[in-house]
Amino acid sequence: MKKSLLAALIMVPAVIVGINISGPKQESQVEAAYAPYQIVNGGFETGDFTGWSKYYIWKNEDGMKAFDDSLIHGNTYFGSNPYNKDGSYQLGITSLADSGSGTIKWDQSAERMGYLRSSNFTLGGSGWISFRMGGARFASFAYISVRKSADDTEVARFGNRWYNDTDRATTVYGSSISNAEAFMFPYYFNLSTVVALGTGLYIMLCDTSALSWSVISADNFVTYYATAPSHEDDDMAYNIIPSISGAGSGTNTIPNGGFDSNLNNWSIGLKADGTSEGNWVQDSGHALSNGNGTGDGGIGCLRSSAFILTDNKYVKVDWAGGIAYDKRIFMSIKEVGTNIEKLRFVRRDNLSDEKSSNYNNHLLDTSGLSASKEYYIEFADNSDEGWGVNFVNTVELTATYSPSGDYAVLITPFDSTFAAPTLTTQQEATGYGADFINETGSYCTALDGGAMATDGKWTTLSSNYASLSDAAKNYFVDAGTTDPNVVAARDRYVFLIGKYSALHDNNFMKNSAGVVYHATSNNNLPLVDAEKMTSALIFIVSATALACVSYIVFRKKKEQRS
Repeated sequence: MKKSLLAALIMVPAVIVGINISGPKQESQVEAAYAPYQIVNGGFETGDFTGWSKYYIWKNEDGMKAFDDSLIHGNTYFGSNPYNKDGSYQLGITSLADSGSGTIKWDQSAERMGYLRSSNFTLGGSGWISFRMGGARFASFAYISVRKSADDTEVARFGNRWYNDTDRATTVYGSSISNAEAFMFPYYFNLSTVVALGTGLYIMLCDTSALSWSVISADNFVTYYATAPSHEDDDMAYNIIPSISGAGSGTNTIPNGGFDSNLNNWSIGLKADGTSEGNWVQDSGHALSNGNGTGDGGIGCLRSSAFILTDNKYVKVDWAGGIAYDKRIFMSIKEVGTNIEKLRFVRRDNLSDEKSSNYNNHLLDTSGLSASKEYYIEFADNSDEGWGVNFVNTVELTATYSPSGDYAVLITPFDSTFAAPTLTTQQEATGYGADFINETGSYCTALDGGAMATDGKWTTLSSNYASLSDAAKNYFVDAGTTDPNVVAARDRYVFLIGKYSALHDNNFMKNSAGVVYHATSNNNLPLVDAEKMTSALIFIVSATALACVSYIVFRKKKEQRS
């Protein structure tokens, strides 16, 4: 048998298992790599939020929870406007195409807030990731975040820099687009420029405020590319992660809290293209969000330098503006490094109708936060209505209590633990199987599988397998399991470990009791004649390919019926 034909046969399962079918002018993506490289259900092709966890902001009220299950669908928006989805489903902005029907209507969706967390992944391959994103008009309040799974440190943040750009949407889609508010533009970014390969990460969709298009449509998160993907410069995402002054050297004070002559020690938020929002200015000892001619339409946030909470555990703020808009104009205490909002405060109870330039004292109780971490205060203005402004006079840390009527209202409960979603047994096993096929493909092409013993690849695959739950291992080794990714991986495993003696001693594909898949009594596979193994491989690969095709046809028919 010729080498090229054998390589092609060996590669069949990897090619069949991982391809998504795209629409007009949309590239196909390979989603085979998982555990540890690819998040689960990155394209929402399960038709639900499998592989994702939801977290909420506003008092945990049902009517304020973003990312409702009904938002995963294959419809258009506002009539016939296409989302530019990949595959059959996307995360949309309303339940149905018609904004006047469905479980979640547009006005409801725009006011809801929350976070959507992916499963963990390890940065591998070329380090590149890609995704599609729509909505998210203002990047300070609706964005995609990438964080370390070990400690939640934020390493990258992306906004939608092409929001409602119909010219760009038309170019991307290949036909005329008249509305691009929720149209999802493709974005690419090389995460290896900000974090090392091998780092554990996760993705978070952040919808942190109400109205002003603080809503996200999204699809096709691909977190593994063996080599850098081809893309246009216009498809590059910009990293707009906050830069906090004094991080690493914060004290129990807030420098320039009186805004005496400038905004030194404070930072203004960035737009999705990396430029400054530009609306915050200093004027006569005040920080104002309506500068540079933006007026009520000025949108964005102002961040203090880093501080610690030791003796002074309360923040005193003289505050004014349209603070009655409590879902859009508020104060947040965020953790340096993770940039996670730990506390959110809104106007005092007795100021629920306040919209004026009259400053009122507000006391923020931060005594429950850690004294060993650094924090910063962020002032948010996400309102463009009349009095859609945020005015700050003085910000200082204090150890003294103020009269009880001066306390700002704390928005509770507020869960910021962001635990990873729990995967099902089959998700774990099928994900590992896809990863195994993907990672061994180049060795099969070169007919040099034995090299995996010397370059560490086989050890890595063994370690990844060992990290699976006992239930997933049992599912993987069970001869009755017919999942296409598992079957393809097991067949290739049997071939590799049987053919290459260098791999023979590390026979790692075991169940929880230590029983090896297709093993002899001494838990080792016998070495086999290469010519006989090649003949057997033709049958194995052909059968696996047929099973994979049958699975895809069955799935497509099932999706069409649903």
